[in-house]
Amino acid sequence: MKAMHTKLILSALALVLVAGCASNGTGQFARMDNKQFYDAAGKFDAEAAKRVYLNFLKQHGYPVNDAIAKRVFVTDFALGRFTETGLGAIVWHGDQKNNFSGLDAFLLPGQIIPEHWHVKVGDIPPKMESWLVRCGEIYTYAEGNPTPNMKATIASGDAPFITVKTERILQVGEIAAVSRPLEKHWMQAGPQGAIFTEFSTFHTGEAVRFTDPKIKF
Repeated sequence: MKAMHTKLILSALALVLVAGCASNGTGQFARMDNKQFYDAAGKFDAEAAKRVYLNFLKQHGYPVNDAIAKRVFVTDFALGRFTETGLGAIVWHGDQKNNFSGLDAFLLPGQIIPEHWHVKVGDIPPKMESWLVRCGEIYTYAEGNPTPNMKATIASGDAPFITVKTERILQVGEIAAVSRPLEKHWMQAGPQGAIFTEFSTFHTGEAVRFTDPKIKF
């Protein structure tokens, strides 16, 4: 009876995780032209990126209203290659005093969050984090023995700055985390894109360090 009860709980949890996360309508996001996110001078058009992410979220059944739309943060990491290396997110809460944070992150098909790590800033210790996939899948990479035949497709602009290659593939309902403070890590969305929730200790943008020195965040 106990085993059956546990199975029912896990089944219900799976339904909660995937509810509203349909995988239809992603083809248009995989065929975007990077030029649509930059003006004639090459400046990143954050509003254009937000519109695409909001459309992406709606296509996946993620609840979107005016309050949520206003909280979406986007970045191309100052690299000018948003469709390859970019991120959308909503930081729901950050509590420095009690040392915890929570956010939802959004990646279009094939988008990479570049390799980085988190350092101590003042009294804030190095960030520890975990990622729970809600829709799609992500390929995560951390320190350790390199995985042969990695699933990620690395753009030429990112390749020189990828130094950690221990792969873990996460699908809906699966979770992984950095294994220790200061660990380098990066990730890429699968062909459907990805929506995932991050649970972490408190963090600040000042504490992020990137392998690629050109990145601004």
